[in-house]
Amino acid sequence: MAAVLLGAMLLLQAGSAAAGEVRGRVSLRVEGVRLVDVGPVVVFLEGANGKIPYDPPGHTPRIHQKNATFSPSFLVIAAGQTVVMPNDDVIFHNVFSYSKPNRFDLGLFPKGSSRSVALRYPGAVRIYCSIHESMNAIIFVAPSPWFDVVRPTGNFSMTGVPAGRYRIRTWSEKLPEASATVNVPVEGSVPADLSISPEGGA
Repeated sequence: MAAVLLGAMLLLQAGSAAAGEVRGRVSLRVEGVRLVDVGPVVVFLEGANGKIPYDPPGHTPRIHQKNATFSPSFLVIAAGQTVVMPNDDVIFHNVFSYSKPNRFDLGLFPKGSSRSVALRYPGAVRIYCSIHESMNAIIFVAPSPWFDVVRPTGNFSMTGVPAGRYRIRTWSEKLPEASATVNVPVEGSVPADLSISPEGGA
């Protein structure tokens, strides 16, 4: 009996460890321009041969409306997650987006209330308030829960990635895309450096 229990424990430990890490650095090959100067850059994984099956992350991301601004003004989520948008102001707000296929309109709602929206399709979702023209924000919907916002140094890391072959890509509102193929091991870390040039490419 003890041997059976020990075997089961070893299987559980092996299953929990069956995930790797992707880490690397994004460099920008534009003279005189730094990554920190061009706004957020997102690195994410997608299936090399189709969609990746996954369960959406359990936490609920939020974008607050406070002092007639969206906070945060930039958010990254995985496709399928629901974003909650509380109104912390004393005035009415409305949140809407024309970004297809994630287009939505949450209508007007007062202080102390909130609305939520599920964003099911990858891509950039630009949100606005119909009452206050200065209010705007971007939600980037990644095709998987394995993503990271690049640090000012260019470094990034994604942990808990199931072993397999992936396409790693960048997204930025102001920069062309860089991409590459990466093979994630069952355990350990795999390097994945990316270089963004004005012409695009890896």
